Amino acid sequence: MLSVRGPSRRYGLAVKLTEDEPGLNDDDALSLWVGRVARTHALLEYGVANVHHLLVRPGDDSPPANSAKSFSQLVSECRKRVSGSDAYLEIREPGVGALDGARDAGLARNRVVHDMWLPDPRGDDSGPQGWNTYRRLGDHPAPYSSAALQGLTHVIDAHTLLVRTRVRVSGLFMALYALSPPEGTRQKSPKGSVQDRYIALMNDRFTLSPNGDYNVA
Repeated sequence: MLSVRGPSRRYGLAVKLTEDEPGLNDDDALSLWVGRVARTHALLEYGVANVHHLLVRPGDDSPPANSAKSFSQLVSECRKRVSGSDAYLEIREPGVGALDGARDAGLARNRVVHDMWLPDPRGDDSGPQGWNTYRRLGDHPAPYSSAALQGLTHVIDAHTLLVRTRVRVSGLFMALYALSPPEGTRQKSPKGSVQDRYIALMNDRFTLSPNGDYNVA
């Protein structure tokens, strides 16, 4: 069993996943978790950019990661390269799965961060606070969607998804580095058991504790 402890706590994983935030009112607790979602997504984007850096080779005509206009474009560029190269055949399927997970986590983040959250006036002290969320519709005749009732659990779930997806993308990064390390570095080909661990991470086959430690069976 692979067990990772300690250093991951420095990168936003050490968060107690609970709705009980002592000393905070409902709106403050919501703001706290929305901030955690935004911060974890920024770290996920950094991880995907690192994957892109490994996928782009010297002399390649691919644009650099910082030229992507959006996170989804960066994910799509990585996905195209992983799925289109025989060099990554061993990790193609789990790698694409991890990148698809990153895309889905980005969509979950967008709904949390960009939607407008207004307290539900029908709420009372007998149950958890709810919020009516409104999504901006762009060129649609109506500027915002109809209200959708959401609770704090919705935001916490989005944060959990982002945290797990970061681990999945890190598995892809480690597998890519082992298969084709950057020029000027030496890296032995990974043993089967090591590569199996990376694949397990990409496939979301791990347990994640509240303090950020993860275990791969």
